[in-house]
Amino acid sequence: MNEPRWIPLTTALVLCTALIGCTPKAVRESTPPIGKTVGKLEQPSADVLPIIPSEPIAPDPGKAVENYRKLLELAPDPETKAEAQRRLADLQVQIEDSRGVTAESEKALQEAVDLYNKLLYANPHSKDNDRIFYQLARAQQNLGETDAAIDTLRRLVERHPDSRLAGDARFRRAELLFYRGRYAEAEVEYKAVMDLADATPFFEPAQYKYGWSQYKQSKYEEAVTTFFAVLDRELPPGEPFDPEPTLAQVAKTKNELVRDSLRVITLSLTALGGGPALSAYLSAHGDPRFYAFVYAALGEALLDKQRYTDAAGAYAAFIQRYPTSPHAPAFQSRVIGAYRDGGFRDLVVQEKERYATTYDPAAPYWNGQPATKEVMAELRKHLEDLAKHYHARAQADRVQHQADFLVAARWYRRIIELYPQDPQLADIHFLLGDSLLDGGRTLEAAQEYARTAYDYRPYRRAGEAAYASVLAYHKYAQEVSPKARPAVLRNAIDASIRLADEFPGHPQKYPVLTQAAQDLYELKAYDEAIAVAARVLEAPQTVDARLRRMAWSVTGDAHFAQARYAQAEMAFTEELRLTAARAAERDEIVEQLAVSIYKQGEAAHKGGDLKAAAHHFLRLGQIAPNSKIRATAEYDGAAALIALEDWGSAARVLENFRVLFPNHPLEADVDKKLAVVYQRDGKPLLAARVFARIARRDDEGVDIRREAAWLSATLFDTAQSAEEAEAAYDFYVQRFPRPLDRALDARSRLVDYARPRGGELLERRLQELVSADETAGAERSDRSRALAAQASLDLGRIAAAQAKSLTLTLPIEKSLPRKKQAMEKAIRWLDRAAAYGFAETTTAATFELGDLYQDFGRALLRSERPRNLKGLELEQYDLLLEEQAYPFEEQAIAAHETNLRRIKTGVYDNWIAKSAAALAQLAPARYGKREQGEERYASLD
Repeated sequence: MNEPRWIPLTTALVLCTALIGCTPKAVRESTPPIGKTVGKLEQPSADVLPIIPSEPIAPDPGKAVENYRKLLELAPDPETKAEAQRRLADLQVQIEDSRGVTAESEKALQEAVDLYNKLLYANPHSKDNDRIFYQLARAQQNLGETDAAIDTLRRLVERHPDSRLAGDARFRRAELLFYRGRYAEAEVEYKAVMDLADATPFFEPAQYKYGWSQYKQSKYEEAVTTFFAVLDRELPPGEPFDPEPTLAQVAKTKNELVRDSLRVITLSLTALGGGPALSAYLSAHGDPRFYAFVYAALGEALLDKQRYTDAAGAYAAFIQRYPTSPHAPAFQSRVIGAYRDGGFRDLVVQEKERYATTYDPAAPYWNGQPATKEVMAELRKHLEDLAKHYHARAQADRVQHQADFLVAARWYRRIIELYPQDPQLADIHFLLGDSLLDGGRTLEAAQEYARTAYDYRPYRRAGEAAYASVLAYHKYAQEVSPKARPAVLRNAIDASIRLADEFPGHPQKYPVLTQAAQDLYELKAYDEAIAVAARVLEAPQTVDARLRRMAWSVTGDAHFAQARYAQAEMAFTEELRLTAARAAERDEIVEQLAVSIYKQGEAAHKGGDLKAAAHHFLRLGQIAPNSKIRATAEYDGAAALIALEDWGSAARVLENFRVLFPNHPLEADVDKKLAVVYQRDGKPLLAARVFARIARRDDEGVDIRREAAWLSATLFDTAQSAEEAEAAYDFYVQRFPRPLDRALDARSRLVDYARPRGGELLERRLQELVSADETAGAERSDRSRALAAQASLDLGRIAAAQAKSLTLTLPIEKSLPRKKQAMEKAIRWLDRAAAYGFAETTTAATFELGDLYQDFGRALLRSERPRNLKGLELEQYDLLLEEQAYPFEEQAIAAHETNLRRIKTGVYDNWIAKSAAALAQLAPARYGKREQGEERYASLD
């Protein structure tokens, strides 16, 4: 370990007084400085001890040493010897001080030490020993015997307390103790030097090192007290605050001392706990005049060490202790700066909010006094920073930080309130509108945008703000209840028109006018809507065609709403012309156009001008052929033509309708009208066919279908279309067997159409007629029975004709049953016809029955004879046939007689007369004399 060498007094004091600003007279009188300098201030050197000036030294110190050695060899008297030894030792120390440490110098120094010890031993009580102790300590230190030097200096002070070297020795000893790290002992020595006050030139360096020794022992509070005394002495008068400007006022010779003292203070306070520790210290010891300066310096020291939160804490401690201090706002700014330097974004925002709240002009801090310009300038920056911070955070995450929009709005609004002349106020107002809009305060946003647009003219974004106001009013109109919407929409309209009026070159002028026209239409302010739309239509042709189209649309709708259908048609026509062929909205416009035409037709019809009505209805199809309303228009056009009795035109329209609109819901009504038109126009066949379609339409009511079915059949009859008529009647009776009377008529006509063809069809038609009566239930009537009776008679005659057509051939056993079966069928129908009790059918049936019996008897007589019968056998066979035929002849007579007996009841018709003629042939003996006439018939039982 390299021990510190002795430094002459001159060198030591130059170093120390560089810190304390004083140069003792002893230094000025000493030899020039030699040796090494002291180290850094935070680690003070122990190499500071003055040298006692000896007598003037010969120009050649080496020659002087040699001379003193020769003197001692002469064995001088004790006093001379002692002086020679002292001077020899002093010279050797001085010479070796200048040479540095070498083996030779150590030998010389050791020789000097020995000489000093011999002198002390030889003269222990000499008053001059203080000087020898001092030089001995010097030699010991240079030899590296620091502890010995410390002890020697102790002996000097103890034995020569009144020596002029005592203060120097104590300071020197304190320095060596400090060097050795014996800080507690050094503290005592420094304090002893300080106690000498003005009696020593070492007070200030001792005070400085005293504080350091306390710091080294972690006596931080004591060290603060010591260095506070240094600051109180060295800082400029008054109550300093800002460190750098304050330190710049300190004398150059004291600047480092003050800076280092301040540094130890901040180190001590940091160790004690920073700002809160300083506040606690001041609470215990009182406030020095430079208390604000210390808080500021402490914060800066912590910032230098990048202890940002501790620095902020130091500044905040000042504010907490001195909340009403004029420096409080500045310290709050320093808190903000510390957090900003440390990158603590959230804390910066928090502290800016604290600043904005605490030092707002309306805050209690000002106690009714106006805020300073400095604070107002700082507050302005913080308010904007806060507003933009919350605004940006909300924009970054609208879900989590939606509420921040309104926080931002609050700060923007405060800027506007506090800085009415601020050059950036228009921009702030615009941002206020943005934040309110995004924060859900849509109406307020609209109002603020309007103020931005019109209260700061000229303003580069005034037009943009005006447009934002329009948009915000529209947005608000979507948010309010339907009841409140009209008033809000009117605000939007006013904002739109104001924009157009005050910003004639605004790129959104015509879009907002177009929207205003639409809004006016919604409010049913139709004429206003037309007027505003006209401003768009009167604009240069360079205006977007889409806007022109929308303006025409509003114009058309507004005219339409006021029943000005011709003007509406013109507007919709223009709108359609501006609409692309494949545009999605084209179909809707076509419909609007079609309806406006249709409404003209309705108006004409209502006014009684059927011709004009038909014209409008039918031209709709020419102008808007694909319109959804065309079918209705065609239908109504046809109805108008029918009312005009223009049957031919009506028929063409209706037939065209069926072609254009198959399966249309109006098709049934069209058919009805068409059928009527054909009837009125004398075209029964065409009418019948239309009625036939109606009758087969399942979606029609049953009464309509029944009537249509009947009309189609009867009209086919009228048109003499037999095949279609027969099919129509058949359809009728199959679908509509009730009511019975009309169905019987239909069945009768079916019989009529079947009669020329005869055969099975005729029999089936007749049987259906009979069956209809049988199943008629409560509807059965004399007419139904009469028709059934006639049908039964017809069936009997058909069966009788079939029976008569059968001849009896061999083998008789085969042909006879067939004829008999046919005869029996005829008898059943004839009996059935007679059973209905109608005279005409009964007498006819009775005659037919007698004739049938007579024919059967004759058939027996005419039957084929077996070929093997001859002579008597053949005669006998003929007699047998006669016997077989006789009963049938009798039955024939009986049947005819039954008819004749009806004369007594007052019945006489052609069939009775025919029966009488038949009886004349069958029984001429009884009925052959015609002259007897009725008298003869009347005598029959």
